Amino acid sequence: MPERIRWGILSTANIGVKRFIPGANASRNGVVAAIASRDRARARDVAARLGIPRVHDDYAALLADPDVDAIYNPLPNSLHAEWTLAAAAAGKPILCEKPLAIDAAQARRIVDGCRERGVLLMEAFMYRLHPQHARVRELMASGEIGELRTMRASFNFMLEPFDPKNVRLKADLAGGALMDVGCYTVNAARMHFAEEPAWVSAQADVRESFGVEVAMAGVLGFSDGRMATFDCGFRSAAKSSYALGGTRGSIEVLDAFVPDPKGGDVSLLITGPNGRREERVSPVDQYTLEAEAFADALLNGTPLPYAADDAVANMRVIDALHRSAAVGGTREFV
Repeated sequence: MPERIRWGILSTANIGVKRFIPGANASRNGVVAAIASRDRARARDVAARLGIPRVHDDYAALLADPDVDAIYNPLPNSLHAEWTLAAAAAGKPILCEKPLAIDAAQARRIVDGCRERGVLLMEAFMYRLHPQHARVRELMASGEIGELRTMRASFNFMLEPFDPKNVRLKADLAGGALMDVGCYTVNAARMHFAEEPAWVSAQADVRESFGVEVAMAGVLGFSDGRMATFDCGFRSAAKSSYALGGTRGSIEVLDAFVPDPKGGDVSLLITGPNGRREERVSPVDQYTLEAEAFADALLNGTPLPYAADDAVANMRVIDALHRSAAVGGTREFV
């Protein structure tokens, strides 16, 4: 294994081209060495623009490349299982974009398949690497806001006018608002409550022409009557935030999931018995931190920030939310 991870990128998906590849190339312990696409002309263009040395005509060739140490999989959700398991069979560790699978059962097969092969797997929830969330956990552990009782989370952006060619709107590719952005709000709620919800309830705006929801709102019910509410979708101005309510105060995270790495500081608003204050956290590139954490685990055996099994638990909640929305908000157990 080299001193730096040589990444191979499956496809020219925007999240890879615009976010992960620049982030990985800026990391202290990795570099993008190859990219594969079924559209060779596009792959060549991306490689030339981003300084990627090699281009492969198909995904299998990338997995067989001996000069690739790890795979980043940003394919559509419906293809995550096929190519993550193919990478595992080739002995390549995989960082797979969220959500890991189309449902919890498939996520379980992916995690078990990688484990059986002895291959490292991580679901790419890059936001979790941002230091603002570690600071939130420190504040909670210190008793700053008392016992956590409620959470409100939101992740929305404008996609209208809706384009049927957009991958987010394709049912056969496992699109929809919950899978695309709502999964972050679910993940953040599970992270901060540090347990799994017992039940969920959801309502969705499903467009029959697409077969997926373009917006959803719901509730996650935790122990002792504690609850997290969320909304997500493609119908309102960009917002990615959450607020935690405790018995002594609250914490608001104003740019929780996609803060601009080249922008200003991100802000936490803390309200407690002694009043209200703002804390600022310096901007970072979450994708660089994500790539570095994965490479550290591969090179040095450093524990991953969260286990691959977390993806299965997250999908169980997403499955229950889909079931609830399909029957008009009826409470569904996770």
